[in-house]
Amino acid sequence: MARSGGGPQFDGDQYMDAIQRVLRWIVRRGAIFWAIGIGGLALVWLATGTYVVSPREQGVVRLFGQFSTQTGPGLNWRLPSPLTSMIRVDVETIRTAAVGFRIDDAGLVTRRADEALMLTTDNSIVEAQMVVQYRVASARDFVFNVRDPEDVLHTSAEVALRSIVGRTNLVAMLTVGRASVEQDTRAFLEALLETYGTGIIITDVKLQTVDPPDQVKDAFQEVTRALEDETRLENEAKSYQADQIPRAQGQVQVRIRSASAYNQQQVERARGEANRFLSLLQEYRSAPQVTRERLYLETMEQVLSTVDKVLIDSQVDILPLLNIEQLAGQ
Repeated sequence: MARSGGGPQFDGDQYMDAIQRVLRWIVRRGAIFWAIGIGGLALVWLATGTYVVSPREQGVVRLFGQFSTQTGPGLNWRLPSPLTSMIRVDVETIRTAAVGFRIDDAGLVTRRADEALMLTTDNSIVEAQMVVQYRVASARDFVFNVRDPEDVLHTSAEVALRSIVGRTNLVAMLTVGRASVEQDTRAFLEALLETYGTGIIITDVKLQTVDPPDQVKDAFQEVTRALEDETRLENEAKSYQADQIPRAQGQVQVRIRSASAYNQQQVERARGEANRFLSLLQEYRSAPQVTRERLYLETMEQVLSTVDKVLIDSQVDILPLLNIEQLAGQ
């Protein structure tokens, strides 16, 4: 057969002769040779099913697109492609998802107002940014249950934050309510992820920035500072109260005990004086004269012990006394 024209000619007889020569060469090789060749190709194909899973990963094997098995770290084998396919999932690394902003590879932070602007329960607008840290808990659920589990996580985190902010007033968001918002958002997000079966476990939820919109930020910052001053003054007053009340109670107890001791002292002194008087009375009845003289001498001893005096024997002639101590005192 020939084709007219100036192009190349196609000879069908030569083509058929070439095919026949190839077939004759194959027949001459023998069945054993081809069995060995096919067996070698089969071994090479089966060897392609060997794979290694690192210590931080888990392998998920799919047979005709459906879940077949889950393998741990080390050397493993599966039926080669196209019968099966394998996906490695890192289950140890802590990953991060950002709500309200993005950070590029150069470290540049970009605000996302469509995610960050939210409405509080008192109809105030607030800009909230949040970071969610998570890791994969179940490689099978992570691969099979949802199409894009990390995108589902990001959407669920935004939904959870909006829900909790919508239940919180602006003052609490800007001051003391941040910790409560973080805890409630984490609980809400964990419930959503468990419902969707994403295979993701939350490790931490942190609010990064909670500010009013730029148009009214200065006014709200003044309000925030005033609220912080109020809280600080309240804490100082409570601290002063906690210091003064125990101190006053201690002083009251000291005075009560001092009064009790003084009372006891006076009572004991009165009893002693009474007992001494009764003893003197009994002695006076027994010997009036002797008791009278003793009392007189004791009294004079007490009186004269506090007075400057000079004792002179009346039976001895003496010169006039010059009181030097009195002159020195003057």
